[in-house]
Amino acid sequence: MTHPLGEETEELLHHLLSHEGRHKAGDCCGTGERRGSNTARLIADGYAVLAPDGTVTLTPKGEEEATLIVRRHRLAERLLVDVLDLRGPEAHDQACRFEHILRPDVEERICTLLGHPRGCPHGAPIPPGRCCREAATELRKVVGVASALEADEAGTVAYIHTDDARKMNKLLATGILPGQPIRLLRKFPSYVFQVGNTQYAVDRDIADAIYVRLSERK
Repeated sequence: MTHPLGEETEELLHHLLSHEGRHKAGDCCGTGERRGSNTARLIADGYAVLAPDGTVTLTPKGEEEATLIVRRHRLAERLLVDVLDLRGPEAHDQACRFEHILRPDVEERICTLLGHPRGCPHGAPIPPGRCCREAATELRKVVGVASALEADEAGTVAYIHTDDARKMNKLLATGILPGQPIRLLRKFPSYVFQVGNTQYAVDRDIADAIYVRLSERK
């Protein structure tokens, strides 16, 4: 299933959002008549408006649709990296294809499966969806935050998500890094993890930054 706007028009929406909702009508996304046609369609369908100076600006409707496109792309990247272990340019290219074909119900299932991730593999935020707001739990998570593990539950560190340099430095110093096996030993009075042959005690805010690819329960 493809989305009704078409790939090039969706790419233009994505571009407009990344440039804070505006650009000159001839700046990007296709060439010649095709570029003009994509821009004209967005304006005609109410996704954007054209100012007298030639600037194209997203409407609230356009911002909403562009945010969904960004969400699909970054969720696809998380799925490819965390579950399929596909990395590098190939992961980005495949995610670009996925963002145009993911149905809303499939998108929500992927998000739930991954544990409602907050950031893509490059650290950019993933816009939350309805499933995130409702904390949907229909599917068992493949990747979950370390603070939500049960005692003796184990997995592999999938990724670290934090904008706090102090937290990141502490995690780097402890060796709690992507690819490392990890097991939660206890939660109180602090979170104690077994990572390799070493045990580490961390506070909740540190445990919240660690995302774990969960092992199968026996």
